[in-house]
Amino acid sequence: IIAEIIKLHPGIGGHIIKVKFVEFDDDRCGEFDTYKNEISICKNLAQSQKEVTLLHEIIHALNSTLDADNDMGHIFIESLSQQLYQVITDNKLFR
Repeated sequence: IIAEIIKLHPGIGGHIIKVKFVEFDDDRCGEFDTYKNEISICKNLAQSQKEVTLLHEIIHALNSTLDADNDMGHIFIESLSQQLYQVITDNKLFR
């Protein structure tokens, strides 16, 4: 089960991110809207792919708070989200 609300940086008054499940007209798995503070995830994905996509979009959300000079590229974010998901599942951190 994926939460509908995610708090980023809660200790310093951070952002509240809404998560919703949608159908995209293209092959996207998800997206983060910086203006709406909203993550959209394709509702037709398998549960594990939804979880990877959520991590990917959370990293995009965190990345959006960085200075432009520290911006992570999309390929790095994709790799990081896949590796992080593997660590989480191998260690049964999602239940």
